[in-house]
Amino acid sequence: MKKTLAVVVALLCAAVVRAQAPEPTGLIVGSGNFFSPIVGDLDKAIAFYRDGLGLDIQGTPANAEQNAPLRNMFGLPDAQLRWTVGRPPAMRTGVEIVEIKKADGKPVERRPQDPGAFTLIVLVRDIDAAFAKAKQVSAPVVTAGGRPLAVGRAKAFVVKDPDGHFVEVAQLNPLPETQAPETANVIGVRVRLTVNDAGQAMRQYQALGLNGTMNVTFEKNDALMRLFGLKDDAQYRLAAMDVPTTGLKLEFIEFKGVDRKTVRANIQDPGSTRMQLQVRDVDATIEALKPAGGSVVSTGGTTVELPGRGGATTKVAIVRDPNNLFLVLIQAAPRP
Repeated sequence: MKKTLAVVVALLCAAVVRAQAPEPTGLIVGSGNFFSPIVGDLDKAIAFYRDGLGLDIQGTPANAEQNAPLRNMFGLPDAQLRWTVGRPPAMRTGVEIVEIKKADGKPVERRPQDPGAFTLIVLVRDIDAAFAKAKQVSAPVVTAGGRPLAVGRAKAFVVKDPDGHFVEVAQLNPLPETQAPETANVIGVRVRLTVNDAGQAMRQYQALGLNGTMNVTFEKNDALMRLFGLKDDAQYRLAAMDVPTTGLKLEFIEFKGVDRKTVRANIQDPGSTRMQLQVRDVDATIEALKPAGGSVVSTGGTTVELPGRGGATTKVAIVRDPNNLFLVLIQAAPRP
């Protein structure tokens, strides 16, 4: 029982202890705006992430009307793109919400146990206040009973955003250290991808330079399954990996004993998800992903040069990983 509760706490905990990290030696060297939901209506998504979760969203959304290279990065040269970024308090990275129009996108429907389902995990000080905000924007509740429940020493609930992306909100006891101001309820975040095989996913990202741990055997936890809206006797196993230099935790979860369905989607489909990764070499990362089934979706099936300030360019590509997560690979500039 103690082992199971320890795993549950690790699963829910979004706190990150920042230490002096060693220089990364693998292909992945960092991350950008780590969670990027593709949405059908940007205004509705902003209302959810700002008013329903409490993220800070300011300014007017950007667009790619005059940015053909960016549209080519998506593999959608004729599409209409708009986006904005919501940030948790005291955090540099955030949620980059992207609306794609004029690209024949079709809504994606996934359940928490389906490979490709992506979850943003939000850690809060007050679970009841967080739940009240989610209810104010009529967010569909996934958790059994339709309200927060106890999972070990934590309290948590899962909701869906307007396009079906999952958001898990959790209050730990005791609360972890945070740099967020006392007036903020959101104090940390991490991300989780449901995969077909957690061990295989872990090996794939280990090949790219990530380190982490995994509970090899499947575990049962009634409360955790109710949190996900699944039957009590379903089982799971989890791999947790660290993205270098960022403090970001990337989790892979695999379910057993419950119906699962793989839903393949395109990047323009509302409900699809991107994640940005800074890499040492885009071409080498693409080659490392291909044996596991990764494929480039950018125009021409190759890299794209994005123009920057002062005539500089950034080499990028978007790759679909085997579990239908779209990886935005950004080649890091050489260190001076």
